[in-house]
Amino acid sequence: MQPAAQSCLRSLDGSGLKKDEEALITSLKPISGLVANFNKRISEAPEMGQKKSLKRLKEHLPPGWTISTETSFVNRKLEEIVGLNFSTNRLSPGTTPQQSGISTIQCDSRIEPGNIDPGTSEIFQCQTNYLKFQMKAHFGCYILQNYFSPSGKHLFISGCDSLKDHSLVSWLKDANGNWSENSRTRVGAQKIIPQLNRSENTLLTCCSQDGKVKVSTLNSDGRWVESRVLEHMPLAGGYEPVMASFNPVQDKIMTYDHRAGRINVLRLDGSRWTLLDQPTEIRQSGPRALNFVPTNTFLMTQNVEKATIWHLNDQRNCIVPEFVKECDRVISDCQLSRDESHALVLLDNRVFFLAHDADGNWSQVGEVHHSEQPAEIRQGVSVPNRICSASLNPSGQFALTRDLARKTKISGYDVNDDWVEKIEIPSCDNASFTRSGWKVLADFGGGSFKIWNCRVTGNLDKPQTLEHTGSDRAIFSRSEKQLLSYGNETNYACIWGDDEEGNLIQKARVCHQGGVMVADFNVKEDSVLTVGHDCTVKIQGLDIDGEWLERLEVKHQNPIEIAQFSPSGRLAFSVSRDSTVCIMGRDDKGKWTQQALTKPGTCLIKFAQFNKLENHFLTFGKDYKDHNKPGFVQLWRLGDDGKWAEVELIKLDHPVKMADFSPDGDHLIIHCKNNPGGVPKGDTVLLWKIPASLPRQPLDNP
Repeated sequence: MQPAAQSCLRSLDGSGLKKDEEALITSLKPISGLVANFNKRISEAPEMGQKKSLKRLKEHLPPGWTISTETSFVNRKLEEIVGLNFSTNRLSPGTTPQQSGISTIQCDSRIEPGNIDPGTSEIFQCQTNYLKFQMKAHFGCYILQNYFSPSGKHLFISGCDSLKDHSLVSWLKDANGNWSENSRTRVGAQKIIPQLNRSENTLLTCCSQDGKVKVSTLNSDGRWVESRVLEHMPLAGGYEPVMASFNPVQDKIMTYDHRAGRINVLRLDGSRWTLLDQPTEIRQSGPRALNFVPTNTFLMTQNVEKATIWHLNDQRNCIVPEFVKECDRVISDCQLSRDESHALVLLDNRVFFLAHDADGNWSQVGEVHHSEQPAEIRQGVSVPNRICSASLNPSGQFALTRDLARKTKISGYDVNDDWVEKIEIPSCDNASFTRSGWKVLADFGGGSFKIWNCRVTGNLDKPQTLEHTGSDRAIFSRSEKQLLSYGNETNYACIWGDDEEGNLIQKARVCHQGGVMVADFNVKEDSVLTVGHDCTVKIQGLDIDGEWLERLEVKHQNPIEIAQFSPSGRLAFSVSRDSTVCIMGRDDKGKWTQQALTKPGTCLIKFAQFNKLENHFLTFGKDYKDHNKPGFVQLWRLGDDGKWAEVELIKLDHPVKMADFSPDGDHLIIHCKNNPGGVPKGDTVLLWKIPASLPRQPLDNP
């Protein structure tokens, strides 16, 4: 390597620079080949042989040359030399050799000097080095999952170096923003899925093959320490892997072994997780088995013709049967309401409703029957009728049941607290509770919808009617005081609201030629975004008089792939098929304007989003014309002047599977995938810190 290096270091006074540059590039090619051959040999050598070889290599390197290496992500064994770096004296006119500076040149001539870690210099290229690189994680085969905890302080990555070598690795961010590895679990030829509780001090992992569920707690040193292991039956053909999850209030962990049909419950006792005793073994079978949902106080199971409600008794540290419903046929489904005050048991044509009193005693409070007459599911084809869906609203006060004959029934308590059938809805394509559970939206097809308000006593006989020919979707705003109807077969979207007498009236229309693809309210419900097949995005806003007015229209040259509001509802973006990106914003007076618009490109943008503070915006995708670095991530920042500027363009050797902000908005994570021809050859996750201030010279808007 030494002669080739010497041939590159001539004409340091600047003369013949182009020739020297060409000679340097030419000389680096054989060096790269030698490095590749050396990497192959040393990765196969034993650890002692690796150390001796590296020691000899370092002793014989020419002056100024250094080696950067990479170790295996799992076993810390040296895998390859990822960079050979050398220094040159860079002289300016009028200077002497004693006034020299140091310039680092990477073997990969496509990478420009900057704050790029030598170990990652062959993976990505940053155009401005706006971001501070913090971490690289690599798996030799693929990465299964990577995610931040809600606080952004923990990062988990699971993947494998081979199909028989899966691992889960976690990192913790300290008070200074630095990341350190605090856990590493190897599980062999099986996948491992992590879950974190809301307090972020308990880690739950479930292995796909051996059925082991492990509970780890965070100690005072910030490391995960295994505190409990539950054994289950190993996975076998025809069964699903063991399920495990925290309950809603996070004081219990429930596991379900599909093969054994067994449920176990751990409860948090101080700082310890204790297994609740089961005087009677809990078993679960039937079609509902895979719909297992952890609960707080009561647990409902089904076993052939018997449904059981169990009480999770923390004081006695045991699980006891509280109520048993014996049926005369196989149970199709059973459910607890969200507040665990009500339950239902579904048979073919009957639903039994259960409830508990103030003392926790359960009993049957009602039942609903559907016709057993054959139902015509399509022209000339009839089948025995049965209930195909049943659901309780969150409070358990009302229920919806729907059969194959397209009849839906609303049932619930009457004024005497008796559970009764309230109304039958015929010829209904679909019916569901709204988010609050107090309204029912029914779709009759052809743009005809009806809404029942269950909160208003006696109002079920007077539903609100929504007629919008050609629409096939109707959605509520978050408060459920307004609706949007739209569809591909109508040239406009409608905004609906109540008049002073409670009637549903059309408030405004938003026209799009060729149909409406997307329509949505922002979180404040004072703006509506619509996207049409005519390549336009429109935003409507409420004025001070409560009237909807068009605030902005953005016309793209190609069909729009993505368009949506930011979480705050003060910003929005759209991305078209030709990779044109538009950022839209609203001022304090409610005026919407186009804040940034890129030029069309040859890249495919897969997704775009704002960070939590909504002062950064990213896009990522694939550049089909760049065969060396097809993956890319663009980062934008909102300046103090209220203008968006592109502050970074990251080019990557491999396609980008995912790019995302951390929950706190302070970090950027990129997952790139190397799978030419569908053959996995390694996945890499890269993590950057986003600075709090703008760089001096941001990129110009394209």
